[in-house]
Order: sequence, then C-alpha cells, then structure tokens
Amino acid sequence: MRKFTAALTTVLALAATSVAVAPAAHAAPRMESWTEGRIEDGKVYLTFHDHDDLRPEDVQIRIRRYGSDEVVATVGIAGARDRDLCAPSGCDGGRFLSEPAVLSEVGNYTTDVVFREGTADERIGRDRGDLTYGINPRLTLTTDYATDSWEHPLHVLGSLTAEDPVTHVVKPLADSRVFGSGGGPWSTSLRTDRQGRFADRPEFGEVTELVRTYEFEGTTESITVKRLRHDLKLTVDGGSTITAPAGSDIPVRGTVRATTESGVDKPQDGHGVIVDDKYKAPTEKDGSFAFKHSVGHNTSLTVGPDGSGWFNEPPRKKIALRLVPTKFVSLKADVDKYRKVTITGKPEVAEGSYPTGTTAPMAVQYSSDGRTWKTVDSFTGRYGQAFSRTPAQLSPLTGTGYWRVRVTEAAQNSPTLKSIRKATQLSNDDLTPEGVKAGTQITAKGGLLQQSGTSWKTYAGQKVRVYFKASAKGSVWEPIASTTTKADGTFSTKVTARRDGTWQIRYTDTPATHYADYGREDYVDVR
Repeated sequence: MRKFTAALTTVLALAATSVAVAPAAHAAPRMESWTEGRIEDGKVYLTFHDHDDLRPEDVQIRIRRYGSDEVVATVGIAGARDRDLCAPSGCDGGRFLSEPAVLSEVGNYTTDVVFREGTADERIGRDRGDLTYGINPRLTLTTDYATDSWEHPLHVLGSLTAEDPVTHVVKPLADSRVFGSGGGPWSTSLRTDRQGRFADRPEFGEVTELVRTYEFEGTTESITVKRLRHDLKLTVDGGSTITAPAGSDIPVRGTVRATTESGVDKPQDGHGVIVDDKYKAPTEKDGSFAFKHSVGHNTSLTVGPDGSGWFNEPPRKKIALRLVPTKFVSLKADVDKYRKVTITGKPEVAEGSYPTGTTAPMAVQYSSDGRTWKTVDSFTGRYGQAFSRTPAQLSPLTGTGYWRVRVTEAAQNSPTLKSIRKATQLSNDDLTPEGVKAGTQITAKGGLLQQSGTSWKTYAGQKVRVYFKASAKGSVWEPIASTTTKADGTFSTKVTARRDGTWQIRYTDTPATHYADYGREDYVDVR
C-alpha cells in the first residue's frame, strides 16, 4: 500500500541571471545570520535572518551548488532602497525577504551571505542556508525485487521531482536530502543523485513486513515491503553420540545449506555456526564448517547455524558426549648426563574411540619430592600421535626427580615417572704453574665427588679429561689428556703447555646413574 501526501511548500532557490565565482572571505568574526527558502504565489524567495546587526540594504545573498564555489545567482533584499524590507511574517527577529530567485535548474543549493561587497568592511558568511529551487515536490517509490530474501536483498528505489517555478516543467530534484523511517528506531538520511534518485536498504529486524516512509520538506510517501524467509538445512558429521577424552578439543564438522524460492538447496557462505549458544566460526563458500570445541566435563553439545532474519527458526543438533579418561602409552622420562630432560609418549583413551584430529592442552610437570609439582612445559597433545618434549633447563636438577604429564582441562595426571641420577662435582681442580715457557709440563690435579643423600663422598675409578683452548681467535676446545681417580677420589696428570690458552678439567664419561660436571677454566700464560 502506498500513501502520498503532497506538500505545496518545498524548496527555496535563488535567482540566477549570471555566473560568477565566489571570492574568498576576508578574516572577520564568524557571521551568525542565516537564510531559509520560502514559496509565495508560486515564486521562490529567501528569508534573511539577521543576527549580526547588518543593514539590509548592504546585504546580498549568493547561491551556489553544493560542493562547488561557482555562484549561479545573487539576490538582494527586496525594496532595500525604499526600506520596504520585512518578510510577510513581519520584521520581528530581524527577518527580511529577498527578491524572487530565478534559476536555470531545479535542484538543491547552498547560500552565502555577503555584507558590503567590494568594500574594506566586506564580510562573507559561507553556507548560511540550504535552498531547494522547485515547487510541488513529488516522491515516487518502487523496489528492485518483489520480496526481500537472502538470495536477493531488496532495496527501495525512489525518485524526487519538482516543478520549475517559472516554466512548471517537472524535473529531477538533485542533491536533496530525503529522510526514511519505519523498520527501526532511527531515521535514515539519504541524498538524491544528479537524476533525483536514491536507494535505501530497509532493516526488517525480526518482522517480515513493514511500512517504509520517506519525507522531503513536508511531502511524504510510504511503501510496504515484505521479506520471504527460507529454511536452513544442517548436517553434522558423526552420529548422535561421540566418545571423547575429558578436557579435550574435538573437531566439529558439517555443512549449512538454505532452500531457495525454487526449492533448491544451496550452500550458505559466511553463515555463523554456534555451539551451546556461543559463536564458533563462519561457513566456507561451499557451506562447510570445521572448528575445534572444548568438551571440558560436559555431557552434551548442541550445534547449529546462528539465527538470522533471513531464515525461519534455525535447526539444531544435540550430540551426547561420552567422556573417557586419557591413557598415555609408552610414557618415558629420560634425563641425560647433561641434565637434558626428554619426556616421550602417546595419548590415547582408556576405552572406545575418538574423532580423528582430537587434541587437548597438556603440560609436563616436575617435582623434586613427588608432592609439590611445577609446570615446566605446555603443549597441545594430539591423540594417536607420539610426542617428545624437552622442557627448558631446570636449575638445580640434582638427584632423584619426578615427572608426569597432565591433561590440563581435565585435571587428569599420567602415572608418575622417576628419574635417578647422582650429582657429581670436581673439587680443588687446578693447573699449575700458570706462567711457564713453551714446552714445559704442567700438572692437572683435583678431586671428584658424588652426591650421597645430603652429603658428598669421594668417587673413585672414574675417568676425567683435560681440555685446552688456545687464545687465538676461532680456537675450539680440544681433549689433551685423561686420567682415573684414585681410591680417595683424587687425580693428577702431566700435560705440556705449548701456547697461551685456557685449560679445563671435565668429568663426562659417566655411567647412567650420574650427572657430568665441568671444572673451572684456568688460564696459563706461555712465555
């Protein structure tokens, strides 16, 4: 249904008989005076509102097109010389009527107020009014589609025309502001193009029919628009029950399609998919979706496309979750002699199966006493795939250590792994003398201790090595000699000093029960 209300007064415009270019304004206080259009007896005038105490006979009003400095007409105040200045509504408030405006084109314009043009006192106020040149405006409305739908969003197409005040020829009303309302809490401001046309996208919200009304300077017209809703189709991979490790992230896959007006199902591109009322991801161009969902300790999940005004109530699929504990296969903790820790294993489930691609946040934890635990590494465990984790160096890492892997979101721990290595320590290690002639033999000596509970004991029968690195740039450590510790853990051996450089004693030939140790670096000056 359309409703048309004609308004006899619409626009003001101003007379133009010559074309000029508006000069730039002199620096002056901001002008507060302004103009508005008025139609009397089929003619277009301007009402000048004086708020600057200007002499009306010194005022001219320039008319320009929007966005242009080109002046298309200039009008003065009617009867300025004989001081018959008042507008039809009277002289109160400093209102004065202009001469009739005659322009070559129907349209919307802007005005500049000029005071004492060409003099030293010249003042110019730019954009002091909106003027529409035309009478008896008319709005015409239609739509680009019969109904609004997801296949083809509907637009209201409008045109605005008005009569030329002189020729009465109906022409498009360009660059004019039209206001649309209906279908939402806010009105829409639209501007016509050079052909007087405009386009508007109605907001239906939750309704399927609304009346959209457009207004221009008292002239209104309405149009009823309707939305055709369609059905969505949902498929989710897998059955109605999924076995999943507690605390894991399971893949959720499926498709969303929509029925067209012809009854054909087409993929939905970019349609949001939700799980348990929380947004997860948009669909791809082929309508498919795939994302991870954290099951936590939940016993079910509900999947479906997000609601939209384009469609009827969206479908939902409820999936029961059968949660099972994680089982770690071939779980091992290896600590080498240099204190490098490697945790290996493979996460599986204690029973049943799980969706391919299931993962879970996991953590490697360490304890020196088997009671107080500290997370030393975090990673994403992939069920059915082996992992190997090397946490950052722990300091100090001595004696017995305890290790476990934790499924973070399930608060489930693997069996505890125990690593046993004793700390060792080179003591009183030294190379003497430290200043010798080239070719002189020097003595590398010291002792080797092993940790025993909270104390240290001598460590006999172990090979220690002597290394050397020359002072020259680019030199590397080289093994020079080795010796074996005595019953009291001490050792001593001779090496030849041939160049300036640094010496170091190392214990690296350890059994699987002990850590290695490096002695101090000792510089020997060879003269």
